[in-house]
Amino acid sequence: MPALKAPRFIPTYPMNFKEYRQKRGYSEKTMKGQTSQVNRFKKWCIKLGIIPEDITFGEVLKFIDSERERGILNRSIIGTVTSIRVYFDYLIESGIIKQNVFKRIRIRHSGKKVFPEILSTLQLEKIYQDFCSQPAWGHGRKRSEILHQRDTVILGLLVYQGMDSGEIVRLETGHVNLSEGKIYIPGSRNSSSRKLRLQASQILPLKTFLEEIRPALLEKRNLQSPYLFPARKSSDLICKIVEAVKRIHPEIKNSRQLRVSVIMNWLKTNNIRQVQYMAGHKSIQSTEIYRGEDLTDLTKQLEMFHPLR
Repeated sequence: MPALKAPRFIPTYPMNFKEYRQKRGYSEKTMKGQTSQVNRFKKWCIKLGIIPEDITFGEVLKFIDSERERGILNRSIIGTVTSIRVYFDYLIESGIIKQNVFKRIRIRHSGKKVFPEILSTLQLEKIYQDFCSQPAWGHGRKRSEILHQRDTVILGLLVYQGMDSGEIVRLETGHVNLSEGKIYIPGSRNSSSRKLRLQASQILPLKTFLEEIRPALLEKRNLQSPYLFPARKSSDLICKIVEAVKRIHPEIKNSRQLRVSVIMNWLKTNNIRQVQYMAGHKSIQSTEIYRGEDLTDLTKQLEMFHPLR
């Protein structure tokens, strides 16, 4: 066994890894999987006498080779590398390291299904309307009815604007402009900002939410927050809504399926540069992934254009 490198000074920082991910909207389930994968990586480093924070590109490749030798499939290795990349992004933000070596790693998909089943515009519309039209008596307590009204607004942002969970939990009240019928979605490390038009069916629920529901929720929880959807556990918010929608439409898999479907449908009526803007993609190659008529074409494009980021 090679000799361990000398320990180095690790600066203190206010936010731990879990808090870092919660701030970015990861669900508890996702964070649990990430933690397990990062811990497996750390154990491998300890076994070889490598300090994880000092790992080199060559050593990263050895780690991936070791996973393959264990019989781990490419798609699982991709998930592990993605989790470790998030951990290294956290280390950068905390001032512990200066570069994320895992961002240089590129692993191709195996050619199996990459995207979930695509939902048509009509299917998405029906999902939204069926969820909206649930009778008030079906919610039981008054609080459940209020939360359902909030969840209806969030579902609308998923099925009409194709927003992801991280974008939704970062929205602030000032980002909604009902007089213009538009919503501003701020950019992040991985996405560009954009302003999208709201559908007519979204306006009234949003108005009611801003004027009545949101103030009631803040008062009930004794909270003050600039966020549009204040919640103590924002990382679980979208997952719970999707689970509620699945009880009406079991064909739904997750919020990613909704976003992929929205982008695919946009490509049928808009040029690719418009869709790049609407989806918040920083690179046109990210939008190219969605171009095509079926999953076979999509898989080929992913192999060409979609390395791990």
